[in-house]
Amino acid sequence: MNGGGGAANGSGRRRGGANLRGAAAMRAFMRRSLHGVIAVVGRLSPGGAERGDRAAAPSSPWTGALVWFMRTLAWVWLVKGLFNWALVLGALPRYGDFSALPRSLQGSIVFFAAVDPLAAVGLWLATPWGGALWLVCAAIEAASPAFGARGAPTGAPGVALDLLLVALYFFFSWRAGEERL
Repeated sequence: MNGGGGAANGSGRRRGGANLRGAAAMRAFMRRSLHGVIAVVGRLSPGGAERGDRAAAPSSPWTGALVWFMRTLAWVWLVKGLFNWALVLGALPRYGDFSALPRSLQGSIVFFAAVDPLAAVGLWLATPWGGALWLVCAAIEAASPAFGARGAPTGAPGVALDLLLVALYFFFSWRAGEERL
């Protein structure tokens, strides 16, 4: 035990007798000061842990719209990634033999099979790296027809859809950023 007035001991109890286990421990963010005393510096929204530890509701309508947009995109990109894996593994014979495809198209399919599910996880978590990885995927997919028709897995409709989704993402991000000011 350390000498601080509200320090926690090894049993999870504070010196004052307050129990720090369970929901109370989950709600408290702890930090250690220079003197070795552990102090509560913040709390989650009331009832956060009791609701199944879900994230707090977005503070503004545009932020909420951005989160839901990102989560919808996450489902779409996860399905795209699984579709690409099905092509690689030969689970979709009506699309032809993967090994018979041009090498540039094989490379595109393998790249998107690996990166699309990662972008989907980042989008679902609404993290900055998820949005950035998704933007990289969308930009590469949109630019792939410029490198040759044999390397483009989606064609012109896919490029138009990617550009529309990127524009919507920037719009929602811009509006959510304005609300925070």
